[in-house]
Amino acid sequence: MKTKTRSAAPGRLERGATARQKLIEAGLKIYSEVGFKGASTRSLAAAAGVNIAAIPYYFGSKEGLYLAVMDHIIEYYRKNLGGDLDQIRQALDDKKTSPAEYLALLEGYICRLVHFVLQEKSTECAQISIIYTREQMDPTSAFQRLYEGFSTGLRETLEALVATILERDAQSSEVKLITETLLGQVTIFKSSRVTVLKKMGWGTYDEKRMADIARIVTFNIRALMQAHKQKDTTV
Repeated sequence: MKTKTRSAAPGRLERGATARQKLIEAGLKIYSEVGFKGASTRSLAAAAGVNIAAIPYYFGSKEGLYLAVMDHIIEYYRKNLGGDLDQIRQALDDKKTSPAEYLALLEGYICRLVHFVLQEKSTECAQISIIYTREQMDPTSAFQRLYEGFSTGLRETLEALVATILERDAQSSEVKLITETLLGQVTIFKSSRVTVLKKMGWGTYDEKRMADIARIVTFNIRALMQAHKQKDTTV
C-alpha cells in the first residue's frame, strides 16, 4: 500500500512518526473494542487526537491503518516469542541435542505461552489478544497477513519439534493435530477466560494461578508425548 511521501524537516518527520504511532495505538484500542467493521475513521482519529485527514495521509485508508496495526501485532509477537522459537530451531539443527532436551524445549515454550497469553498487566497485550481472537472467529482480509507473519512460523517450528520427539513426519496430519492440541490447552484459558475464572473462583490470572496452569499443562505434554510413543511400540 503506497503512502504519500515528501521532503520534510527533522521536526516535521518527528511529528509525523508521533502521529503514526498515536494512530496505531488508537487502532489497537478501537479495533479491539468494536472490530474492523465497527470502527469509523472519525472514532480512530478522535482516539488518536489527530485530524481525520491523518488516516488517509499516513495509511491511505481505514484498512491501511488496520494493516499497520496487524504489522504492529506481528512485530509484538516476534519480539516476545520469536527468540524462543529461534532457540528451538537451533536445537533442531544441532544433532547433539538429546531427546530430553527436545522435550524440555517443548514444555518450556508452551509454558512460556501460558504466561504470555494469560498475563493481564498490559493493556496492549489484552488489546492484541482480542484482535487476534476476533480474526480467528470472523477473519478479515488482513488474516492472511497475520497468519503468514507469525502464526505459520510458530506452528511449523513446534510441528518440527513434536515430530522430532515422536520420530514422525512433521508434515503428517497427526503431528499437526498433536501440535494444535498442545496449543489449544493454552488458548482455551484465554478464549474461555470468564468461565474458567468463575469456575475456579478466581478474580484474575495472577502469577500463582498461571504457574498452576503451567504445571498442569506440562504434565499433559509429558503424558501426551509418552502416550504417542507407546502407541508406536504396540502397533
